[in-house]
Amino acid sequence: MRLLFLFIPFIFPLAASGQWYQGSAQVAVTGFDFDEVRTRAIKRAITNASFQASSYINAEEIVLDGLLQSSKSAIRSEGRLRRVEILSETVLDDMLTVEVRVDFEPQMGCAGDEYRKSLVIAQMPLLNAAQGANGGMFNIGSHVSKRFEQQLLAQENVAIGQLLNQAFLPHNSMQQIDYREAAETARYLAGEYASQFILFGFIRDISLFEQVKDQLLFDDVKLRRNFTMQIYLFDGIRGSILMQKEYHGESDWLFAAHETVDTYNSLFWRSDYGRMMLNTINGAVTDIDDALRCQQSLAQVISKGEHELVINMGNKHGLKARDEFRLMKYRLLVGANGQSLPLLSANEQRFFTVSRVDSQSAVLTSASASLLENSHLFDFVSPKTQ
Repeated sequence: MRLLFLFIPFIFPLAASGQWYQGSAQVAVTGFDFDEVRTRAIKRAITNASFQASSYINAEEIVLDGLLQSSKSAIRSEGRLRRVEILSETVLDDMLTVEVRVDFEPQMGCAGDEYRKSLVIAQMPLLNAAQGANGGMFNIGSHVSKRFEQQLLAQENVAIGQLLNQAFLPHNSMQQIDYREAAETARYLAGEYASQFILFGFIRDISLFEQVKDQLLFDDVKLRRNFTMQIYLFDGIRGSILMQKEYHGESDWLFAAHETVDTYNSLFWRSDYGRMMLNTINGAVTDIDDALRCQQSLAQVISKGEHELVINMGNKHGLKARDEFRLMKYRLLVGANGQSLPLLSANEQRFFTVSRVDSQSAVLTSASASLLENSHLFDFVSPKTQ
């Protein structure tokens, strides 16, 4: 399946934006392993930034991987650590100085629920295959897709349904999305893979370019490389787009002009360019997690008995016994222009209660005979709002 891309006016829900704070730290290099020193300095710099944000974070509570592709902490504050960017790392007189920018997001209420959201991820291919010739990076799309899956699995608001082998590509020079066609595709995938939310996108640019810095005697020429992604997040059941955003990064390309890099090797991902890619992906993952946090879950009735319903959400989504759900009737209307318009209506008077929970399913019961009688296979339920 291929998607034709054009802009259609639409109101996009906006995720809560964070606020950036700068911090720095110094750690002596002598007598210590440099990777250990670097990690310690980054943690202290984050702690320094947290003081400025009035959101104290103990350095021992911060967990960083060696590539800084993800940043997590148990924060005892009114804010949440979203992401970290390293601005500079310098060594002078056996002292490592690290400067960071830290993005804190205030904890804000929203209309979402506490359950993990089911998500299907499509492949994110490289649009211009010729750009992969430098470094032999023709398979970079599959690596990026896998990194998205790995990082999203670690997010508190996401339950991955499946990483698809299929990609959804634009086929015009504008490289922009036809909202109507994309919504129909998202609706199809939601039904096919029993997941409410659909993520797809593509890598727009990994081109090389030269950066020239004027010097007194000669010019300093550095070879640098772009990394630009376009990401789309859909609610496949409601047919609405939750997020549409482009992400861009660039860094020095330190490999030889005709060298083929091994994208399966950690040496590539530990290079300047590899780390930049991971940080860019991590920024997108943080935004996706934020967008899903404020969405309302919908589960589908996949089986109906005389006294109970079975839905396609379970304890991997966070369901527990005695949780309550309301019945949602779903109709697909066809507009005058032929566009399909989903309509959901809720029964606000009576509720189902979770009686048993498995990994990916749950059994609902109700004291109301009329509610059970009025429910049907393929109806939806959503969590009871307080």
